[in-house]
Amino acid sequence: MNKSTIKRAAAIQELVKQHYEPGRQDRSKMWILRNVVSRSENPVSAATFFRYLKIEEKQKKEENPNQLKLF
Repeated sequence: MNKSTIKRAAAIQELVKQHYEPGRQDRSKMWILRNVVSRSENPVSAATFFRYLKIEEKQKKEENPNQLKLF
């Protein structure tokens, strides 16, 4: 995955951490997408938004401490 994609995903994940409140219906992830992310520097579609939220989990699974790195 490209570094720029990871950087954008991290920015969107930070916005979600700041504004998401699990118990409130008016502060759902869709509300964040429509009202916060769409007005940010990196507006994205709903599919991309939810894919970016999963990137952090996916990268943790892919990192294997026993795997040798070339660079």
